[in-house]
Amino acid sequence: MQPGDVAATYADTAALEQWIDFAPSTPLAEGIARFVDWYRHYYQV
Repeated sequence: MQPGDVAATYADTAALEQWIDFAPSTPLAEGIARFVDWYRHYYQV
């Protein structure tokens, strides 16, 4: 760990999800893969 890194965090997003009526449902691996595809296409790499 680097100076300033947080060892652990705990976030409850239930209130935000209720407030904006949205909860993400894309699995992390799929979201990363889609971002990499977009990035490669956008920057032509």
